[in-house]
Amino acid sequence: MNTVLEIHDLTFEDDRLIVEATVEDAVLVRSQSALDPPEWGPAVCRGTLLFGDDTLIPATDSQLRTMLSERIDDWTPVDQSDLYD
Repeated sequence: MNTVLEIHDLTFEDDRLIVEATVEDAVLVRSQSALDPPEWGPAVCRGTLLFGDDTLIPATDSQLRTMLSERIDDWTPVDQSDLYD
């Protein structure tokens, strides 16, 4: 499970919720060496949640972050290289 640290954007498309959020341990920061394990860090990612008629949106930001952390498993880092040009 990847922990959602901060939600940046929520977009509803048909039966999907597209989420852009900062996700803990999403990208490799330092490769494994002979002495140390790999190190992972947070990144802005996009993920998708299939939304059914029985899906309830939690009332608080904390509950929403928890639900997204538990239910989205296809987080993809967002390319932000053009933001600083």
